Amino acid sequence: MKNIFKKLALGLLVATSVVNFANAKDIEVENAAGKQIVPQNPQKVVVLDFAALDVIRELDEKSTIVGTVKGKIPAYLNEFHDAKYADMGTSPDPAFEKINELNPDLIIASPRQKRLIERLKGIAPVFMLENDFAHFYPSFQANILAIGKIFNKEEQAKQKLDALDKRMSALAEKTKGKTALVALVNESRISAFGDQSRYAMVYQNFGFTPIDRALSASIHGNSVGFEYVVEKNPDYLLIIDRTAAVTDKVNNAQQVLNNAIINKTQAAQNNHIVYLNAANWYLAFGGLASMDAMVTEIENAVK
Repeated sequence: MKNIFKKLALGLLVATSVVNFANAKDIEVENAAGKQIVPQNPQKVVVLDFAALDVIRELDEKSTIVGTVKGKIPAYLNEFHDAKYADMGTSPDPAFEKINELNPDLIIASPRQKRLIERLKGIAPVFMLENDFAHFYPSFQANILAIGKIFNKEEQAKQKLDALDKRMSALAEKTKGKTALVALVNESRISAFGDQSRYAMVYQNFGFTPIDRALSASIHGNSVGFEYVVEKNPDYLLIIDRTAAVTDKVNNAQQVLNNAIINKTQAAQNNHIVYLNAANWYLAFGGLASMDAMVTEIENAVK
C-alpha cells in the first residue's frame, strides 16, 4: 500500500512539474528595446507601468496581475487600486522587497525603471517596454504584439491594432491640410513637440501637418514661450497638462495659456485649443485603451 502511495505521489509530482514547465516556456519577443527572452503564459505578473496595465486588461489577462505600482493611477484604471493587487510602490521608486515577496513569474517594466533593471532581473525575468519616439506608432505596435505573444493572445492583439489603424486612417482624412502643435505645460513652462518626438504620431498617424519641422527629437520637448506659439500660429494647439497629470492641481494649463498673447492665435480665436486628457497622453501613454481614447479626443476636436 505504501508503495502505491509513493508511486501516486511521484506521479503527481512529475505531472505538476510538467505543467509548471509548460507554463514557464521561454519565448523570444522583440520591441524597441531589442530581443528579449521571457516566459510565456506567466501566472503571476508584477506590472510597473500603467500602459502595460491597460494592455493586459484589454487582452483579458488582468487575472494574472498580482501586484502593480499605485500612486496616481489614471481614473479609467481605478480598479487596480483594489487591495487584491499588491502595492508595488511607484514607477520611479518600485518596492523591491514587496516584489520579491510575491515571487512573480514575470515583471513588466518601462524606461522609468531602466536604471533598476538589473536589480529587477535578480528577482524574476523582466519584459521591458520601450518606444522609439521618432517612429512611435510602429514601436507601440511592437509593444502590443510582444505582450500579446507573452500571454498567447497575438490574434486578439492584432485585431485591436487593426481596429485602431482603421480609425486613424479615417482621422487622417479629417485632419489633412490642418497644422498643429503639440505642447506640454508643466507648471508655467511650455514644451513643444514635433514630428520626431514622443508625440510624433499626431503628425505621422493622426494626419496633422507639423507647424515646425525644426523641433528636435528631445523626449522632454523643446522649451518655448508664448511668442513662439504666436509666431508659428498653428490651426490647432493640442495641450497636455503634465501638472494635472502628476498632482492634484486642476486646470493649470488653461490658467497658463489664458493670456493676451496666446489669445491672438487663430487656434484661440477659432476655439481650437484642445486640452487633452493628461492620463491618456502622459500617465498611461502607450496603452491600447488610452490610444483608442486619444483618437476619440482628436476626432471630437476636428468635427
